[in-house]
Amino acid sequence: MFNQNGAFKDYLANRQKTIDSEKSLELQTSNLFNDKTFYRAFVNDMLEARKEVIIYSPFITKFRTDFFKQTFERLRKRNIEIFIFTRPLEEYDSFIQPQIQCTLKRFEEQGVCVFYPGKYIHEKVAIIDREILWEGSLNILSQRASKEIMRRTQDDNSAMQVISYIGLDKLLAEGYKTIYERLCRNLVTSTKNSLKVKIYLILLGSIIAIFINLYGFKILLWVINSLLFLFR
Repeated sequence: MFNQNGAFKDYLANRQKTIDSEKSLELQTSNLFNDKTFYRAFVNDMLEARKEVIIYSPFITKFRTDFFKQTFERLRKRNIEIFIFTRPLEEYDSFIQPQIQCTLKRFEEQGVCVFYPGKYIHEKVAIIDREILWEGSLNILSQRASKEIMRRTQDDNSAMQVISYIGLDKLLAEGYKTIYERLCRNLVTSTKNSLKVKIYLILLGSIIAIFINLYGFKILLWVINSLLFLFR
């Protein structure tokens, strides 16, 4: 058997250390994203969400929220809950407040829960299914041209640690309570509306049949228009 001398053994050991170091560095940097590469990766993560998307962004702009509009719509169609934490409206310059207000209204229409933890928040974080953590310097809902860095970590312990550290536990619980109450209200309203529709249809069918028998089809259009006016 070939006997390796000490120098050759040291060479092999150092070479292996170099390879391991390069692999470690490659693994670490593969989790780093800049302002150019972040959004595609982040959107892909959101579209893979199973339950929940949390975005903690101090500021929002119409430009950036327009970018996320279709993604949010796709998530809500799958009943993925979206929670946004941002600064209150009064923190913006007066000339831009109407634009921000319209954006917040659109969030509400999409079924997105928006919270305002305080005027001085500055953390930039996103958490998906409480398993994938994005953190760094980039304002996710407002960034446009600035140079930024974000790190992606797929680890539920890290995600839960950040949720606890910045105090989202109670706010998320409140958010799910609000969602439950909204579902109950919608269910009650839907049930009432369904009952009204059935009653209207029965009455409409009966009245139309009577008028056709008595007066023929000439009066039919007038009857329908009158009923629609009464049942608005």
